[in-house]
Amino acid sequence: MADKITSASPYRRSPRQRRLQRLGHRIAERLAPQLFAIAMNPRWGGLLSRRPYLPTRAIRRLRSPARAWTEPVPAPPEELRTVPGIRLDPKAQQLAFEQAPLHDFFRLHADTLRTLMPKATIMAPHVTTLARVETPTENLKERQDIEPTRPPVLVAPTKLTAQLKKKAAELGISACGVAVHDPKYTFAEYVGNAVGDRVVICIQEQNFDATQRIPSHRSEEAALSTYGELEDRLVSLAEWLRAQGYRARPETYLSESMVIPYAVAAGLGQLGLNGQLLTPYAGSRCRINILTTDAPLDVDEPVDYGLEGVCDRCQICVRRCPVGAIPNRRKESRGVTKAKLNTKRCLPLMVQSSGCSICMKTCPVQRYGLADVLAEYERSGRILGKDTDDLEGFDWPMDGRHYGPGEKPHIPESVTQPPSFAFDPDRTTPPEGQSSFLS
Repeated sequence: MADKITSASPYRRSPRQRRLQRLGHRIAERLAPQLFAIAMNPRWGGLLSRRPYLPTRAIRRLRSPARAWTEPVPAPPEELRTVPGIRLDPKAQQLAFEQAPLHDFFRLHADTLRTLMPKATIMAPHVTTLARVETPTENLKERQDIEPTRPPVLVAPTKLTAQLKKKAAELGISACGVAVHDPKYTFAEYVGNAVGDRVVICIQEQNFDATQRIPSHRSEEAALSTYGELEDRLVSLAEWLRAQGYRARPETYLSESMVIPYAVAAGLGQLGLNGQLLTPYAGSRCRINILTTDAPLDVDEPVDYGLEGVCDRCQICVRRCPVGAIPNRRKESRGVTKAKLNTKRCLPLMVQSSGCSICMKTCPVQRYGLADVLAEYERSGRILGKDTDDLEGFDWPMDGRHYGPGEKPHIPESVTQPPSFAFDPDRTTPPEGQSSFLS
């Protein structure tokens, strides 16, 4: 495998394509205030979200693979093992929860987002995919709180859990797991919405080719469209649970809960240094959503895939982040040991650079899958793709240049600190009387 990736990435654009990419970025930048006004206007945004559209599954450049992950995951070598699950200090976590419950990011930082989003080039893919995302979301909301119409089916929990996962696979969901509901992971605005003590976590793989073109309009469209695909499938899975006689309440893609801790608890992946869930099949090239249920499902166990060990030795995302927002080691925060991103640096760049996501694009597990990464590590002691353009190279929309290993774009202060941008990373409660940014 290593011999096959020494050449330039097949996803590297030609000089002409990069000039077009830069032109498209400038147009999106110029139109951002108007697109933001349209998207937030109930009338015009509503018309766009209800317009006829071609389903994502019919668009090859955007659609998800829509297949369950079934390939066996090899055991990691001993030196890559850490711990299954997330490293927690339960007492410190509980104390943090009692002193400052979690809040919805869109409410907690609504003032900052209202200032920043009129400058956001991600408004362009948001508007072009509005119907493809909002139609599934509205359908989910309409079917969110439907009660079962029959008494529960009397079946052993192990059998019911196996049937649930089989149904998820038939629907085209990439992975499905079960965890115990934990109030500490529910945002304060949505406390009391859960309908049982089980959480079903569903993961949908994102289009591979679109992701390798990060950052771009297309990659952001694929990410948003995948959320819509997953919402449709989550609604169908909830309906299946209700048909078995159990309550099931899916959450929208914006989520009422922290979904990554549930995914880790269910053995679907581990925390990456980039702050994202790394799955062994696609890294963070996927979308996550959950439903709560009172079905007596067997709970899955966390798994040590060796992903944290790979991250510690890789650290490509740390040095490739254009604004240095990713730390190179984990620290304790609210009783959780993790890599805590510098959101104050990440957020303004992300919204002004077609979603950025360089940390996703340059992850070897995303690009090659964990099996190949482990095989190369055991063969040579190296991280697959590290220091190659195939993995680390990206085309930057702001200047139309290609940046290979060891190179990063210059990000002006006007991007990292735009006028009126005042993000408080230590804020724990929304400002008085503050409504959600999405309201």
